[in-house]
Amino acid sequence: MNTDAFERMERDGWQDPGIAQSYAEGFDLATRQAADVLAETVATDPGYSAVDLCTGHGIVAAKLLKRGAVVTALDFSPAMLDLARRAAPDASFVEGDLMAMTFPDHSFDAVSIGFGVPHFPDPEKGLQEVARVLKPGGRLAFSIWHGKGSNGAFGWLFEAVARHGDPAVTLPDGPDAHMFADKEITEAILTACGFTDITMLELPSRVFVSSPEKLFDAIDKGAVRAASLLGGQPEDRRSAIRTELSRRVQDEGTPENHGIWCPHLQSLSRPCALSVLVRQPLN
Repeated sequence: MNTDAFERMERDGWQDPGIAQSYAEGFDLATRQAADVLAETVATDPGYSAVDLCTGHGIVAAKLLKRGAVVTALDFSPAMLDLARRAAPDASFVEGDLMAMTFPDHSFDAVSIGFGVPHFPDPEKGLQEVARVLKPGGRLAFSIWHGKGSNGAFGWLFEAVARHGDPAVTLPDGPDAHMFADKEITEAILTACGFTDITMLELPSRVFVSSPEKLFDAIDKGAVRAASLLGGQPEDRRSAIRTELSRRVQDEGTPENHGIWCPHLQSLSRPCALSVLVRQPLN
């Protein structure tokens, strides 16, 4: 599989300051809920060294700092790093490629990856690189979204696209964004990369929107792969997908009386997240 076009889509998308900001705003609560679990899982004694890969807007890095870690945060997107510096000012920041990191072997006691693994152009190669920089016996924790078939925002999206989208609109060849939701696949890949003691947890994860139709906007403006799929749709089909998502929020979302970012936030949808917790063997 030639993933060059996929990799360009990911890099161009996440380096866009508008998309970075929209992701940080639209998915902040969802990412924070997973970040607590990731940081708690890899935390050891105060002063442990941790690298937060695909740091995004720095939510996991900030949680690691609160748990006493010495934190390095890496991302290929300068726009994301600008946001991360505000969230975790005491971390050290590296603009770099996770697929070919410049850190020496066995550099860190812990590695965290908040929702970054589905964006790897070659997941097994990326996780091999993670294993290289992790100390023997160190801990890795990463989170992913449930997608197709899940009862939540991303599941609703893919169902709406399947019903109303133009089948001629496709994404560049790339790894399946949802394959790590399959326990057998996850265990096989991680074991091949040298990890043991693999545990998968399902977490509730919530996204707040100001009105039901705004779920479409949150995904369209702040999720590169899904946004690319939506962006190529003819306007009538985009409208149909928006209407379908709005209906799902109204029918299956949970009304809220108080917002997170402004007093007018009322409706929410619930994408589910998975957290994968693993340890590298002592050797």
